[in-house]
Amino acid sequence: MLIISKKLERKKITSGRSSLLKRFGRCERGLALVEFALILPVLLTLLAGVIEMTRYIWVNHKILRLSAEVNDLVSQSPGMSANEMNVIFEASEYVMRPFEMGADSLIIVSSVSGTGANPPQVNWRQCGAGSLSVAGSVGLAGSDANIPNGLVLDPLDNIIITEVYYEYKPLIFDSVVEETRLSRVAVHSPRIRSLISILRDAGQSDGC
Repeated sequence: MLIISKKLERKKITSGRSSLLKRFGRCERGLALVEFALILPVLLTLLAGVIEMTRYIWVNHKILRLSAEVNDLVSQSPGMSANEMNVIFEASEYVMRPFEMGADSLIIVSSVSGTGANPPQVNWRQCGAGSLSVAGSVGLAGSDANIPNGLVLDPLDNIIITEVYYEYKPLIFDSVVEETRLSRVAVHSPRIRSLISILRDAGQSDGC
């Protein structure tokens, strides 16, 4: 009787284990959680990439708009001074928000005039809205001007060229968009009169 009882007990245990294994094999309650854990890193990477690309496009749009607005404000002035330029540079910080201007940015405004047979000349230039180390593409005051897009100036023509530089740094990681220097240029003719000179107080420099 004892032997038969032990055999029945072993059979019940074996049957119970088999039933438990079958139920475990059929259970899918944790499957979704496992799948989510596997796909989560991919989703986070895609999200980070979308955020980075959106931010990069946004910064490009900001500096494009900034170059146009600064150039338009300068070209509408009947006369230009370093103090007025500083006010415009300060206002440019509001255009760039929420992106900060400072060590990673610089605006260069140049006045260029045609000289007839000689290459166009840079009358003056003024820098501000940041301290990024960049020489600019137009040239130094008093030197031959490098006019963007191959624009040809007639003798006595005067144009205002605004260059905006911004050092873009990725917010999350640089595998989507690398750290790079962005730049945009805007060109306008003065609306009221030629701006071939700029007024500076004693001790004021071009800020470049």
